[in-house]
Amino acid sequence: MSVHTWTVDEVCAGVYAALEAIFPDEFWVRGEIQGLRKSPAGHLYFDLVEPGATGRGQDARLSTVAFRGPLRGIEAVLRKVGNLELRDGIEVRIRGKVDFYPPQGRVQFMMSAIDPRHTLGQLSADRDRVMRALAAEGLLERNAAVQVPLVPLRVGLVTSHDSAAYNDFVQELAQSRYAFEITFVDARVQGIEAEETLVGALQVLGGRDVDVIAVVRGGGAKGDLLAFDRESVARAIATSTVPVFVGIGHEIDRAVADEVAHSSLKTPTACAAALVDRVGAFTQRLADLAASAAHQAERAIRSRTERLESDVARVRRATEMTLTLGQRTLDSTRNAINTASRSTLGRAERQVADTAARVASSSKLLLAEAERDVVRVTTQLPATSARTISTAAARLEAAATLVRAVHPDRTLARGYTITRDTSGRAIVSAANVASGDEMVTSLIDGTLESTVTNSDHAGPPTSETPRTGNDDD
Repeated sequence: MSVHTWTVDEVCAGVYAALEAIFPDEFWVRGEIQGLRKSPAGHLYFDLVEPGATGRGQDARLSTVAFRGPLRGIEAVLRKVGNLELRDGIEVRIRGKVDFYPPQGRVQFMMSAIDPRHTLGQLSADRDRVMRALAAEGLLERNAAVQVPLVPLRVGLVTSHDSAAYNDFVQELAQSRYAFEITFVDARVQGIEAEETLVGALQVLGGRDVDVIAVVRGGGAKGDLLAFDRESVARAIATSTVPVFVGIGHEIDRAVADEVAHSSLKTPTACAAALVDRVGAFTQRLADLAASAAHQAERAIRSRTERLESDVARVRRATEMTLTLGQRTLDSTRNAINTASRSTLGRAERQVADTAARVASSSKLLLAEAERDVVRVTTQLPATSARTISTAAARLEAAATLVRAVHPDRTLARGYTITRDTSGRAIVSAANVASGDEMVTSLIDGTLESTVTNSDHAGPPTSETPRTGNDDD
């Protein structure tokens, strides 16, 4: 019995026929958009997965296409009901039919219509659920209770790099006259990566030294703002220890992020302007306080000046009175002093005269006594001088006799000699010479020069042994 072998065309035709039999007409299907992309030809491709799927390969997914023609009508309906756009992460209810595309061997769902009320309802239901959860945990007002510094110049900025929102925010701060310092962390503000990058950026800035965090993005469709309704983003904002200002570019609806943020502004520019206004309010307050302080100081100075002028006038009057009384007292005292001075001067003159007389008498007595002393000393001086000279002459003769007795010539005359080395030092011991040394020996009538051929040191000399010595021997 032979086994039938199918051709590829037969298999494809069978698959097509089976799908036509199972899904003969269009039907509605519900799911979440992932991997949305638009081809250069204007067709829209995405996968439809179960809501809440992880996005891993094992999740069931339905390859979907909306061709350019039907897509125009779908987009028109979305714009009409709420300016919605098909975006990754939103749940949709769409109509179409299952089709098999043989050239690629792929089963796909061809989308022809959409139920926008379902998407709006799901978005609203998700938002309500998140709001209830946050309210139950007391998180709706938590970040609003975080105090903004008086001068919030250090700003953490979360948005997409080089976006219009980034430029608008930075330009608004730059145009102010204040020295803002911006710490920027790039994040996606729409699409499938938005939720994760927004949460990460908020966590990064929460650990930085910033006064306030600004989360901004430009305007867009309601679907563009889905990330700002996500519970994880809302929790990151609500639990931040830094006040969070949100300006995500919408004029009508409010996202969950607006509800949990410290301050919600309509646009990035308005968000930056709010920070500028806070700094401006502080500087204005400083100016007002300075003006008030200056006014109070001026009033105090004026009051003190008036009091000082009054005190000066009072002191002037008191001083004039004191000077008048002092002048009178001075005149009276001067008169009394003049009278007393004349009396005292007379007594002093008399005392001086008496003292001068006594001094003159005493001086004459002292002078006579001094003259007598001079005469007495003059009479005794010759005899005293003669005795002093005689005594000195006797002492001098004794010293000369002693010198002659110890002169070396007397020693030589007694038969002694004096031996010196070539430097003139007396040799008093054989230990001081060695063989080959030259010596000069002095005699009473001349000198002898000799060279030592042998030196024998026998110890210190005795008193019986004559020795050659110096002048003291």
